[in-house]
Amino acid sequence: MMALILTGAAPSFADDGERADKVKTVASAEIDWSDAPPIEGTSGILMDAGSGDVLYEKNAYERRSPASITKIMTAIITLETLDMDQQVTVPAEAVSPSDIEMNMELKAGEVLTVEQLLYGMLVKSGNDAANTLAITISGSIDAFTEKMNERARECGAKDTTFTCASGYKEYGDNTNLTTAYDIAVMAREAMKNPEFRKIVGTAEYTIPATNMTAARKLETTNLCLGASEETLEMYDIDIPLTYEGTTGIKTGYDNHSGQCFCGSAKRGDTELIAISLNSTSEEQRFVDVKNLLDYGFSKYKTYVAAKGRQNLDEFRVWQGDKSHAAVGIYEDMDITLNEGADSGDIEVEAVKNDGMIKAPVKKGDVLGQLIAYNADGKAVAAADLVAMENVEKGGPLSYIGIADEDIVFFVLGIIGLFVLLILIRIMVVQSRRKKRKRRRAARERSVRRKEWEKEKDPFRNR
Repeated sequence: MMALILTGAAPSFADDGERADKVKTVASAEIDWSDAPPIEGTSGILMDAGSGDVLYEKNAYERRSPASITKIMTAIITLETLDMDQQVTVPAEAVSPSDIEMNMELKAGEVLTVEQLLYGMLVKSGNDAANTLAITISGSIDAFTEKMNERARECGAKDTTFTCASGYKEYGDNTNLTTAYDIAVMAREAMKNPEFRKIVGTAEYTIPATNMTAARKLETTNLCLGASEETLEMYDIDIPLTYEGTTGIKTGYDNHSGQCFCGSAKRGDTELIAISLNSTSEEQRFVDVKNLLDYGFSKYKTYVAAKGRQNLDEFRVWQGDKSHAAVGIYEDMDITLNEGADSGDIEVEAVKNDGMIKAPVKKGDVLGQLIAYNADGKAVAAADLVAMENVEKGGPLSYIGIADEDIVFFVLGIIGLFVLLILIRIMVVQSRRKKRKRRRAARERSVRRKEWEKEKDPFRNR
């Protein structure tokens, strides 16, 4: 059972300072890929999309051309920059006759929405769609690649250089270079966006007629999503390669990169990302990824130790209009466990930063850490605990520990205390009156008793 504990000091937690994750993890599973299936790709990787743990790698840090897998980064920037329903006019420089095979056949002056171009770029793998979006955002493809390189570093990519938005370059040109690891961390970041996830999980999509072209029916290049006979025929593949639970992501091919595929699938709370670069055939790239996914699901599972964007605890705030601030984490705290491991061994601890928290506190301010420990007491995950609400500066009473929100209760408490004191005073006065009355009555009875005795024996005491 998960326990939530509030303590005063955080233990140290390793952080390489480079990863862009809001939740930092170290492998809590016993990861050993010596029994992993071989892949034909020159390089590859298997990653837990939740925790970011690497579950298998083969030359994963070797720089290679990613071809159209490049479009993952183009999509990230597009989704973070443009509105989905924004209309875009295709510029002449975005349409290149030399890469017609992987084009949407866009025409200069044609008008489409950003959403339609994203489907064309990620489902159909249209190079012209990627170029159109890049030029729309930055004015030129060269300027756009500067954004791509910067955003890649923010994702945690360490060895990536983009020189174009689509992944297609004429032979001999300075091509894009990245690694299987970098692709995995960029794909992991992209899959956090619901729109991206929806698009790369789409097998077929129809773009209605535009001002210059009839309706287009797009069929995915990702055969793990399921493919029609027409698609299989186009790729010269004669067996279905559908994979249960496939959620994405992107294929790639050119003379520089060979056959590449970045795939993902989800079962329960566990989502895995598998990549094969420069595999031996169109079919084999999918087989490589399917084999890695099967291997990963059979050995590992993802445990959600804490949910993101939910109130997990409250920290005391001084000198504020509120006495406490709700705290939570940005993203789910996912931890990779061996299949069959007991998730109840994971304990979660909420740790406040040293010192007093004083108002004002802004939503998003880091107030502490949430730390997960395994059964051995080893810290396996940590995330910043941030304020989930604003706490403004309080009034004069807040300086003696009475928040503005508590003033009414404070006043009512004072009034209640005053009323209680009055009632006690009344009760004391009444009690004293009763005592005096009883004493007076006793004296009167004594006097009457003496008079009665005198009347009974008038000669007594003479």
